[in-house]
Amino acid sequence: MSKISIATEQLEKILSPKIKSIYKKQLEHQLSNISYRLFERTLVVILEGTVTPPEQLLKQSNCQQLAEQVRRAIDRIIQPQIKTTIEEAMNVKVIDFLSDTTIDTNRTAAIAIFEFHPKTDSDEK
Repeated sequence: MSKISIATEQLEKILSPKIKSIYKKQLEHQLSNISYRLFERTLVVILEGTVTPPEQLLKQSNCQQLAEQVRRAIDRIIQPQIKTTIEEAMNVKVIDFLSDTTIDTNRTAAIAIFEFHPKTDSDEK
C-alpha cells in the first residue's frame, strides 16, 4: 500500500460520507458529527451521535447493562466495515483497529494504526 499523503480536510470529505452511510444503511441511524486527527501512522476518529434510539430507551429504562450488550453487538458488526472503509479510502493497511462506544456520552472513538513502511531512497526523489 502507498504512503499516506492526505490532509485532514480531504479525509473528512472522503471518509465522512462513507462512515455516515454505514450507519444509515445498517442501522437506519444518522450520526451528528465525525471528527478526525491524523498522525504519521495513526488515525483517530470520533463519531458523535452513535447510540441508537433502542439503546437510549434501554438506558432510560434502567437497563444499562442490556444497552451496553446491544452496543457491543452493534460495534462488532460496524467496526470491521469502518476499518475496511479507512483502508480503501486512504489506500493503507490497518494493522490495529481499536474502538469503543460510551453510551452515556453518545460517542464512539476509533483508533486505526497503519502498517509501517520505512522510508526508502526512492521516497525522497
